Amino acid sequence: MSRVLLADDDTAFRDALQTLLGDAGHEVATAGNGLETVSAALAATPEVIVSDVHMPVLEGPDAVSMLRAIPRFCDVSVILMSGDDTRAGIVAEGFLHKPFDPRLLLDALASLSERKKCGSASEFTKSHRAAYGVGKSGMTSAIANRQHQRVARAFELVAEQERRISGLERRGIETGLAIDLYEIMVCSVATLTRFEQITVDPINTAPS
Repeated sequence: MSRVLLADDDTAFRDALQTLLGDAGHEVATAGNGLETVSAALAATPEVIVSDVHMPVLEGPDAVSMLRAIPRFCDVSVILMSGDDTRAGIVAEGFLHKPFDPRLLLDALASLSERKKCGSASEFTKSHRAAYGVGKSGMTSAIANRQHQRVARAFELVAEQERRISGLERRGIETGLAIDLYEIMVCSVATLTRFEQITVDPINTAPS
């Protein structure tokens, strides 16, 4: 069974899938938007992320892209879900078009688990290990490691700010300035992530 992070802003749909996956023996964490996805992944380190494409605050594929910039998430498997046909420009091991038979998700997870047991890696995993220098030589650059640490810490700070806003709202305190800061932090994290990707792999990320 797998550690699964399930992300969807439809609470009823998310709860139904969480029950289904839990009954099937999977360890399930949940998130209601893209930023919660990042925060939950940092806490739970899932083996598979099952994410809706379109979500508030930060869309699912953007959250996945940010996470994949961190070495421990570079080979995380992803299954996307959407009511339209967009693939959102990221590599994913599966795509489920809503509405779908929930058994298809169970089958997809079983297939991923079997592939991992057999030692087969997705093309995404291979390419990302090469991009990040993981393999024979490993990542030895102290500068690159510091950049990864800065990105991870930036994610944590954004998640902490989200929790502060929730706390202020529960107390009935004005949150306008806190939300403005939060939005600036989200933009900063996206910029930092992009900078890190360009620094680590300048050839493949250079504009054409």
